[in-house]
Formats: sequence, structure tokens, C-alpha cells
Amino acid sequence: MTGKGGTGKSTVAAAMALALAKHHPTTLADLDRRRSALRLLGDDHRVDGAKPYKLADRLEGVALSPHAELEAFIERIVPVKAISRRMLHSRTFSYVTAALPGLEAFLMLDRLRIMAGDAALKDHRVVVDGPASGSALEFLSVAQGVKGIAPNGTLNRLAAGVHTFLTDAARFGVAITVSPEEMALREALETADTLKHRLGIKWVIAILNATSKGLFNAADLTAVTPLKHHAHLALRRNALAEYTIRAREQLKAAGLHVIELPMLFVPELKKAAAHQLAEKLAKALPHQ
Repeated sequence: MTGKGGTGKSTVAAAMALALAKHHPTTLADLDRRRSALRLLGDDHRVDGAKPYKLADRLEGVALSPHAELEAFIERIVPVKAISRRMLHSRTFSYVTAALPGLEAFLMLDRLRIMAGDAALKDHRVVVDGPASGSALEFLSVAQGVKGIAPNGTLNRLAAGVHTFLTDAARFGVAITVSPEEMALREALETADTLKHRLGIKWVIAILNATSKGLFNAADLTAVTPLKHHAHLALRRNALAEYTIRAREQLKAAGLHVIELPMLFVPELKKAAAHQLAEKLAKALPHQ
């Protein structure tokens, strides 16, 4: 799950996990440093641990950290723990990781590949609350960069495996959240184009979030004109409805399957809101 900041990415990721968990065991993997998706569904005191924990029936959560994946990788290739720990805390190793800023992100991608492989064996699903769209494109491009700096050896084999995983529509896909606003729509269209044509990711959909229907006709608007604040709200509601239609048309014209979620008129998004959106998603998603 990715999308422009403010489009409801983490909320929709939590709702997607709840929706899939109605039919399959599901894991919600949170890459967001704030752990927004996990906090929406779970206990604040448990979201910083790397071990999976139960969120609901058939649903578990796990908080993933790039640095933790780097540590796990070093411990795999250097099985003597005392030596691997010394490496991780050495100044030389810090220089190496600073020179390869994409290494931690790449190892995170490999972790997701492994999780997907395990999930496939168990008819399981994994929903990843990923970075916002700009950072997500950098994140998903890392495997190509690693292949360039490591033409052979362990990292090259891992990079080839990650690339195959990302371009396999049966194992990996990206859902882009987009709200009915000009900047969010433009960024979603650019993101989808880059994912499909530069990164070769075949399964890309759009989730048009916070949609609205028009409520007021011309007579209604005329009637509320003397009430300035009410008139402003009425015009805003109609504008959202009009832009919802425009966004839907442009996303479909770009070849994207579009799932729509309604605006929730609540003062704060909490677990109940995620469950409400999950009901909508469960009806829109194919039961596979």
C-alpha cells in the first residue's frame, strides 16, 4: 500500500488487512516508522516489537525495521553471534552501510519476498503499509541498484530473486491510495506509470478514498447563499463529488482498476472506521 501523504494510506492498509482476514489468515506488516496502521488496530505497547502478534481473528501484525533486517542478514551470513555483533557495531561497517544507503531497504524487500513465499504455502495474505509514493518508488527500485553494484555473489542472487518477486503478479502488487484532489490524483497517475513501465510491476490498482456524492442542487445552493459558512460547506461537498467523478475517469483511462471508499464523516479515525472501510473492501475484492 502506498499513496500521497494525507490520502489515508495507513487507514486503508489496516482496512485491507481486516477485509482479507475475513477469508484468509492475514499479516499486516507495517513499514511506517509511526506504525500508524498497527496503532489503529492494536495495542500501542506492542507495535514496536519485531515478532508477529494477534490483532483479530485470522489477523496478526508485525512491525518491520530496515536496520533490524540488516542485523538479521549479517547474523545469517556470519553465524557466530559474537563476531556478527562486533561487525555491526564496528566503525568500518558503519562506513560501508553509509556508502550503500539502499542496502537496508533492499534487505527489507528480501524479507517481504520471504514472507510472501511462506504465505503462499499456507494460503495466507500479507498487507504491507509501505512508504508514501515518492519514497515507495525509491524503495522498490533498490533491487535494480543492488544488481548494478554487485554483479555476482550473494547480493546479486538476492537482487535477482527480489526483482522476480516484484514483477510476479501472482505474488506481489501495489495498491495506490488517492483522494479526490488534484495533487493526489496527479501523483497517483505518475506513480502508477512508473510502477508499471519503469519497474515492471504488473499488478497495480487504485483505491479512490474519501469519495463523496453531490447533495445540493442549484435551488439548494441559492437557498443557503445568505448563510456564508453553510454555503461554503455545500459548495465544498459538491466540488468533492465532481472531483470524485473526474478522478475515477482519469484513473480508469490510465488502465487502473479502481476501488472506491466513501468519506467517513467522523471526528477521528479509529478502529471502528477501519472495520467500516473493511466491509466496503470485502465486497469489492475478489475472494481468492
